[in-house]
Amino acid sequence: MKRIVCFLLACAAAWSQNLLDPAASEWKSVTPVALALHRTPPLYPTDAPAANDVQSVQAQILHSAAGKFIRLEWSDKTHDTAVLPKAERSWQGDHLVTQSTATDRFSDACAVMIPAEPPTGELNPSLQMGDPEHPVHIFFWDSTRGAALMEASGRETTKRTAQSFPAQAQYSAGKWAVTLQVPGLKAGTPFAVAIWNGSQQDRDGRKYFSIWYRTQ
Repeated sequence: MKRIVCFLLACAAAWSQNLLDPAASEWKSVTPVALALHRTPPLYPTDAPAANDVQSVQAQILHSAAGKFIRLEWSDKTHDTAVLPKAERSWQGDHLVTQSTATDRFSDACAVMIPAEPPTGELNPSLQMGDPEHPVHIFFWDSTRGAALMEASGRETTKRTAQSFPAQAQYSAGKWAVTLQVPGLKAGTPFAVAIWNGSQQDRDGRKYFSIWYRTQ
């Protein structure tokens, strides 16, 4: 079990928006910790094996009066995002039922997974989206769709909660920096990180993932 120190700031609630900025000066005082990432095996028969392009992610955590924040930074040679078409109200029209030809359009994304309930002892939920006795919350950010809170209690149980959460992202010089506000990320909380590389057609369970870490 690895532990990461959370830096406690005595700041006012007005700092919340500033701390969401990945380039905020407050993050310069927080030493980043490199979390090793592992590649999932091929999941779809149509997918070619993917190279291990994203081997680690830098994590920083801040506890402040404005909330609890985690900043993730990782190298990515390509900025994979898309502009979604405007939703139409009408169901008529063949163009609304024609299958999309953009089958190679995938977005860069990241997520932080934490237990839905405070953990007892050193036991962590399953890395495979928790389990029925130990459900998880997943703070998911997608470069195209933004932030969405999800929940799961095992493989193939992940579902959206229709809730969002504050997040900001910045892509520059071949790197993503994403800051997420995670309410349950208090000291001693287990958390795991996942990264999706759009240019490698990552989606769903095809991704990079870390082991469990604990804040301190």
